[in-house]
Amino acid sequence: MTIFAGVFLRRPGQSIPAELINELRFSISRHPDDVSNVQEYVDDRVCLLKTDIGALGESGEFSNADITAFIAGDPILQNGNDAAPLSRKESLQMIAGDLATGKQDILRLCRGIYCALAYEKTRQKLHLLTDKLGVRPIYIWVLADYIIFSTALRILEAISLFRKAVDPQGVAEIACFGYPLSDRSPYENIYTLHAGEVWSCGINEFKRQRYWRWDNLPESTKFKAIPDEKLPERLYRIFMDAIRIRLRKQKAVAAFLSGGLDSRAVVAALQASGTNVFSANFSTPGSQDFVFSQLAAKRIGVAHFSHLQFRPLVKGDPYGKASVREWLNSAEFLDHGPQRPSVVWSGDGGSVGLGHVYLNTDIIQAACAHDFKKAVTLFMTYNQWSTSTKLFNSSFGSTFIALIEKGIQAEIESIQPADPSRIFYLFLLLNDQRRHMFNHFENMDLTRIEFEEPFYDTDFIEEIVRHPTDSFLYHNFYLEWLKCFPRNLGVLEVPWQAYPNHIPCLLPQPDGLSYQWDKKISSEQIKKRRYAALQKAKILLNEPGFSKKYLNIGYMRLFMLLMRLGKADRSYWVHAPSVLHRYWSRADSINKPN
Repeated sequence: MTIFAGVFLRRPGQSIPAELINELRFSISRHPDDVSNVQEYVDDRVCLLKTDIGALGESGEFSNADITAFIAGDPILQNGNDAAPLSRKESLQMIAGDLATGKQDILRLCRGIYCALAYEKTRQKLHLLTDKLGVRPIYIWVLADYIIFSTALRILEAISLFRKAVDPQGVAEIACFGYPLSDRSPYENIYTLHAGEVWSCGINEFKRQRYWRWDNLPESTKFKAIPDEKLPERLYRIFMDAIRIRLRKQKAVAAFLSGGLDSRAVVAALQASGTNVFSANFSTPGSQDFVFSQLAAKRIGVAHFSHLQFRPLVKGDPYGKASVREWLNSAEFLDHGPQRPSVVWSGDGGSVGLGHVYLNTDIIQAACAHDFKKAVTLFMTYNQWSTSTKLFNSSFGSTFIALIEKGIQAEIESIQPADPSRIFYLFLLLNDQRRHMFNHFENMDLTRIEFEEPFYDTDFIEEIVRHPTDSFLYHNFYLEWLKCFPRNLGVLEVPWQAYPNHIPCLLPQPDGLSYQWDKKISSEQIKKRRYAALQKAKILLNEPGFSKKYLNIGYMRLFMLLMRLGKADRSYWVHAPSVLHRYWSRADSINKPN
């Protein structure tokens, strides 16, 4: 598990400020164990820094007289279709060598989630790259004299030497979708790499290249076209291969197991591979999620099932990593000698990648008819993606909505597959899925946990993208695919928590279980939500530079009165202003009062 950062000097005859290097060195990790574990490479053009806590069992670096290279994650690179994957160091050596000779063939062969840098010492040329899905991010701050980069946005946020300014476009998209679209971030001039992209920086040279495009796939060298009825079996074989090459002969692994199908498929595949699986669930006892996961563990034959109390390690942690860390450190798990005791297998990516959630027939039909305005409206409505601008002043509120509409329209227009039914799936793949793990990667220095996510295997996703969308909708195909799993595992013999508007689970279920997507909220929850919204509103009003520029003060006071009196639940009004304030307060903006 590697975190890296650095700075590249764009113009000759200058030097990298020592203060900048010190800030990068100080912020690359917040964990005390890493203070003396930061490696550096420095010359008159570049400063590269890296720390690695060893979750994947080997350091993510390669260096010789010509090249220094770092890698975060695992490329999953094979010498042949049935070969075991190369080590991270061997893979990085091949990737760096490819880039140095101006090639991208090795990048196209990688199946894993990773990002990397390669620095050519003689030519003083830096390459920054991300995997074919772009799941593992690199953030790049483009300044007149410097390129500053890191695998976590918090590292760039910590730099005080140069001023940052909020990008309203990126913030509006975060408020609406939960993430910025395209290559944007919440800040001006700070970008993320697209899926399958390389940035190359040299002396008076700056180039961006896409080595992989999901809307223009190369001819497959691995798989010949097959009839649709054969596709479930082929995707099952690819998935089992994705499991096999990631296992690397491990005999004991930890895995999340929810009441849904994604983690169930991963756990079943691990069990079928002869692995000793330690599974865990966070959900509330008495919920479908918990009860179904417990039943699934028993039916699949997983001997180790734990219920963990959800305790986040950092603010916004969706995985309860304080509890996960304790579980991974337990004697019950460690006594079985796991080779990678800080790695948890997860079903992330399955619901969108294979289940095609967020899509329906109406959206696909509108896209196929090239009526993209209608398709976008249907897409937004179906997924209830919107944000209230009630508390903004009228001028900024109108701008905020226009930016969201502009952003999604531009992103949809940039995706041009031969099959238009795939446009909105690719939109989700290149945005929702690409940004899905950003919180996890932001805080890896503190959590010390890595995930293994076979649903992001790019051979698996590639085979899906090569086929029309219709049969995948509503989990239709997903259930056919699960029938390919060994019958003795009984994957479909235990009820599962189905997505709203998707094929329901018709198996008998215990009565009285709570459902994850039930929108009923207790009066106590509403009361807590109002209180939290009121506290946020107070913070916003207490920032005169922010409130005068962006807010409708009258509406803010009315909102606060409504929250105090409890007359109506309008707590969602404060969401967009709070998102904007979060990044405004982190930016050293020229618009802030002195």
